[in-house]
Amino acid sequence: MSSRRCRGIAGALSLCALGLLVAGCFGGDTPEEVRESSERVTRIQELEDKIRTQGELLSMKDAQLADQAQELRRLRKTPSSAPLDQLIHVEKIEIDRLSGGYDENRDGRPDGIRIYLRPYDQFGGYLRASGRIHVKLLDLSAPAQNQLVGEAKWDNSELADLWYGALLSSSHYTLSVPWRNPQSPPIGKTITALVTFTDMLSNRVFDAQRAIDVIPLSP
Repeated sequence: MSSRRCRGIAGALSLCALGLLVAGCFGGDTPEEVRESSERVTRIQELEDKIRTQGELLSMKDAQLADQAQELRRLRKTPSSAPLDQLIHVEKIEIDRLSGGYDENRDGRPDGIRIYLRPYDQFGGYLRASGRIHVKLLDLSAPAQNQLVGEAKWDNSELADLWYGALLSSSHYTLSVPWRNPQSPPIGKTITALVTFTDMLSNRVFDAQRAIDVIPLSP
């Protein structure tokens, strides 16, 4: 119920109470009828006070909601109200050509693919961007139902430990994706990596794909 409606009901009750009081004073009622009218007037006044109080509370809630909506609009704006294209932001991502198989247990057989992922800003520089990463590894030489051979996801909170950066060398995220089924690794010598990066600043989604050569594995 809105605060305006509460005020309207309270006003109607006031008129009703006044009508009952006048009728009781000038209508020649018996003492019992006068007492009942008086009790009704008292009850109406109590309801009127209650409704007026509820109306005031609703008015306060309306004001609070308006303040919260204004604060939400402010928080959704980019810093200094600058358009997104004026801020340093992700423009594209790239899978480095040095990405390849890794042998974690040193048995001479790849245990998965290590991807070096590099985000770029709009000026062509490396950018340590915040976001989420999703990687899929596909063996396109296998039947369609068996082509997915590896998959991994990282939230933004996990990316800090995956970033490598140096002044005189390239910077990148190092992403190790193990085989989906270590007991039955892919037999193809080329694995296709599909990477999706969701930028937290703009909520834009960037995709990159690269065919990565690995050591052929025996069936």
